[in-house]
Amino acid sequence: MKSGYWVGIGALVAFCAFGGFAVQQFQKTMNAKKDKKPEVTVQRGEVSVSVIENGTLNAIKSVEVKSRVSGRVAKLLVDEGDEVEAGQLIAVIDPQETQLQVQQNAAQVRGAQAGVERAGIEIEQRRVTAQTALQRAEATLRQVQLELKAQPTLTSAAVQAAESALVQAEESERQLISVTQSNARVTATTSVQDAQANLKNASDEMDRQRQLLDKGYVARRSVQEAEVQLQLAQSRLANAKESLSTLEASQNVERKLAAERVRQAEADLDRAKANSIQDGVKREQYRQAQAAVREARAQLKDVGALQASRRQQAATVEQLSTVLRDGQRQLGETRIVAPISGVVTKRYMQIGELVASLNSFSAGSPIFRIEDRSKMLVKLQVNEIDVAKLRIGMPAKITVDAAEGQTLAGKVAKIAPTSIGAIQTAPSADPVVKYEVEVTVLDPGAALKTGMSAKCAMKVIERKNVLRVPVDYLGQDGEKYFLMIRAEGSKPEDKGKRTPVEIGERSQTHVEITKGAAEGAILALPAFSGPERKGMMSFGPEEGEE
Repeated sequence: MKSGYWVGIGALVAFCAFGGFAVQQFQKTMNAKKDKKPEVTVQRGEVSVSVIENGTLNAIKSVEVKSRVSGRVAKLLVDEGDEVEAGQLIAVIDPQETQLQVQQNAAQVRGAQAGVERAGIEIEQRRVTAQTALQRAEATLRQVQLELKAQPTLTSAAVQAAESALVQAEESERQLISVTQSNARVTATTSVQDAQANLKNASDEMDRQRQLLDKGYVARRSVQEAEVQLQLAQSRLANAKESLSTLEASQNVERKLAAERVRQAEADLDRAKANSIQDGVKREQYRQAQAAVREARAQLKDVGALQASRRQQAATVEQLSTVLRDGQRQLGETRIVAPISGVVTKRYMQIGELVASLNSFSAGSPIFRIEDRSKMLVKLQVNEIDVAKLRIGMPAKITVDAAEGQTLAGKVAKIAPTSIGAIQTAPSADPVVKYEVEVTVLDPGAALKTGMSAKCAMKVIERKNVLRVPVDYLGQDGEKYFLMIRAEGSKPEDKGKRTPVEIGERSQTHVEITKGAAEGAILALPAFSGPERKGMMSFGPEEGEE
């Protein structure tokens, strides 16, 4: 027993000695690695902050297809996983019972309409005939009354107008022949005479230039110019004669028209004088028109007796038509069509099962669920601190585990204006106020399905190519910041010089330096101002102690 006791004691001492030796070796190794760590400098890089949340993929639109008519399912034309287009026939409810009811209602409506049409035709015929006769008689009476009153004046005015028109036509003819055409003819004749005189002068000038050319007094160019002037004079003479000929032909036509207007005015005057006998005729026509008006008014009163019966028949037609339209609507509802384009994700019914209609008293029986996956979205629950950093249209990177880690592009499409309430994230933690955020997947692809887990990263701060330092190397004194900058070539244990700086954006790992430090400056860790940290694995003095 004693030998065993001492063996145990020896083994324990040996174990402790070995453990102490191992710990010393471990500390030496860690110190060696610490001495060889690379220097930290002010470098250019990126400072970014992202809001990252997990959510589930959802279709942009999801619809449960229900029937508005009760009945037995006759056909199911699509199944789960099928793609459908909006308006595509996807199911049929047995229409036989509804169709029979529609046919019966239609027959009743046709019978009632026939009675209304028959009464309407009779009433319309009588009313139109009587109204037309009355309107015609009243119009005739008014016209004859006006004509009777105005006939003497019209006869006298017509005669005076015809006489005046005749005088005007005769004067126009005289003016045309003696003045207008005479002046135009004189002008045209004068133009011909002037053109003839110019032609003679041009001919004489050409002869003179030729004689001078023969004697050598002028150049040939002068003769050529004289020939050109002669040709122009000939052309002007021809144009003047043509204008005179055209003028004479036009004046002959104008003289004939003027003479015809005079003859027409003479005939109008004769006709106006002959119409003076119309005074007596108009008086007789006035008496006949008065009698026709009295007779038409008497016939129109008979039409009112048929109106009450027709109104009653029309009310019956409206009532039956309403019943028929409702039956036709129900018949059309037996053909179930896809309300949207998308994928059938659920089929609730089998052929032969009874379907309850969707109405104000029943929620109806769902037949299919269709999802529009042309666009997908991720629904997130973001805490109140992070949601304040988000903006509509902000880009997002979406990672779906089921898509083999593929990163998809997206953008923030919707941020709820109110919270969904406080959520308990952990048993011992305080409740966190969450807001619902929707992120649209820009190019979802066929592999994505609703319900898949997705992680969205939305970069709210992104500063590229800026001066930055690790957050551990930034010291803070109240509201002011500083860096401990070591001189170039200094030893690693050098504490550096305290240098005030100004900062910009900050991430979890780096902070932007906007002023006070140059790129490449070597940094030392600032002195730790918090509580002393020691534990079972702390050996030897703390950093900074002797």
